[in-house]
Amino acid sequence: MKRFAVIATGAAVSVLVTAGPVLAGTKPDDGEGHGHPLGLGNTLLLFVVVPVAASLLISALAVLPSSLSKPRYRPGKPWDHEPLWIGGPSESQAVAPTDTNARGGASAEW
Repeated sequence: MKRFAVIATGAAVSVLVTAGPVLAGTKPDDGEGHGHPLGLGNTLLLFVVVPVAASLLISALAVLPSSLSKPRYRPGKPWDHEPLWIGGPSESQAVAPTDTNARGGASAEW
């Protein structure tokens, strides 16, 4: 119970300390506008041109890596590269000849 009281007090104090300065300068909204209104050009620039430019920039950055990469292999086209065995023995390792008498499989007779 003591732990709950400490946590609740700490939460309440932190809310009151941070909300106090915000509430000190409030006054009722009388509808009076402050500052200069935006003109049509500034409004279009701010709400149309900037978002469209940002979208085009993000799109260009997303497409750029794939447009700079090498052409990819497509099914049905000939393979123009050296064969590669991934996970296979390296070229320096010799492959041992297979034993013709060896038996394996589920019987586990090796």
